[in-house]
Amino acid sequence: MMHKNTHTSYELAVILLAVTLASFLIPIFVAMVNIALPAIGAAFAVPSETLAILSTTYLVSSVIFLVPAARLADIVGLKKICVTGLCITALATVVAPFSSSIGMLLVCHAVAGIGLACVISNTIAILSVAYPPMRRGAAIGIAVAGVYLGLTAGPLIGGALTQVFGWTSIYFFVFALCLATAVMIKVSVKSEIVTTPGQPFDLRGSILYGVTILFLMSGLIRIPDPAAIVSLVIGAVLLVMFVWFEKKTPYPVFAIRLFTENKVFARANLTTMINYGATFAVSFFMSLYLQQIGALTPMEAGFVMMAMPIVQMIFSPITGKLSDKIDGRIIMTAGLIVTGIGMALFGFIGTDYNQTAIIINLAVVGFGIALFGAPNTNLILGSVERKDNGSANSILATTRQMGMVVSMAIATCIILLFYSNTSGAGLVAAMHATFAVSAVLSFAAAVVGWTAKKSS
Repeated sequence: MMHKNTHTSYELAVILLAVTLASFLIPIFVAMVNIALPAIGAAFAVPSETLAILSTTYLVSSVIFLVPAARLADIVGLKKICVTGLCITALATVVAPFSSSIGMLLVCHAVAGIGLACVISNTIAILSVAYPPMRRGAAIGIAVAGVYLGLTAGPLIGGALTQVFGWTSIYFFVFALCLATAVMIKVSVKSEIVTTPGQPFDLRGSILYGVTILFLMSGLIRIPDPAAIVSLVIGAVLLVMFVWFEKKTPYPVFAIRLFTENKVFARANLTTMINYGATFAVSFFMSLYLQQIGALTPMEAGFVMMAMPIVQMIFSPITGKLSDKIDGRIIMTAGLIVTGIGMALFGFIGTDYNQTAIIINLAVVGFGIALFGAPNTNLILGSVERKDNGSANSILATTRQMGMVVSMAIATCIILLFYSNTSGAGLVAAMHATFAVSAVLSFAAAVVGWTAKKSS
């Protein structure tokens, strides 16, 4: 059934609640896994670089399937694909606790990434189609607040579960949450949302896209291994082939034209990737630092790590609403500058544990991200026609996830260079180097973001 072009206030409120719950699920899963990394590492006796790969596996998997999932949803229905994705994630997380090796756990994360791709690519798309343009920013701000609520609750809940019941309990928690969210979306979104019914699905383009992303991402996460260069070169060649193929395809899986014909869309998406490339590794390093240098329990570390997402959760609805009234480019550029300052401040954190300084740093970075998130999303979706909202959202989600992979690739590479042992000094050196790169990336993103302006 095609979705209605207009909804009552009650219907919009229910849709927003369902999407916010789905938005909450993804970050709480990631945050809980991050806080449990030391326990997982101890259980399987694996080093920090392997734990970084574990954090990256679901990201790579989700990036591969994000765009095809969004395109399929445009054809068969956003609601249907979103619920299917939740069920796939539930299956992966109920199997994960029984993993007999780190390899099996990696496979479970990869499968969860497929399911989460179906969710990520469709949640904001549902809002962007259902809500009128003048109310879209406020709705996105609330949904983004759900993301940060997940990031806030994740370390606390994950820390408590890991400390009391062990790391396996976090996967059972996510399993239950997946099922509950699937039921909520199934019941609350009354009519199916199909934006391009009857159009063919670009299977060949989807396969070529997936293989291209696999080579590019596997190359990134294996740096500085020499084989990574080979993987990146193959990925670059395949990328050129993919762009050429998609330009000649009547109904492409990836809307290349949005980049070539829309300067605002292209530059705002590039800003998104750089921003997430700069910030995603913060939670990974903080989890290790707080528990290894600060000697905190998982639950105590979770409390400290709440500083960043709490600030994000408070300010995201405000910045989202502001972006409906003033140029979102101004707000998001200011956010990138604040984020860069926060990243630079991490350079003053050393082996002498200072909890107050860490909380302040996390709050500054959180405020910067809150200024960036919702206005950036609203700017991107507002720069395209409504019929392209699904494709635009999937591309935005892809650039976001790719930025996360880049962030973890930088962290993994620096860990291998600076953190070859378990010394606190090695961890701090790796943090300083990573966050110095992150600060530079944030300021570079601010420059790019400021140029994301419609031609007069």
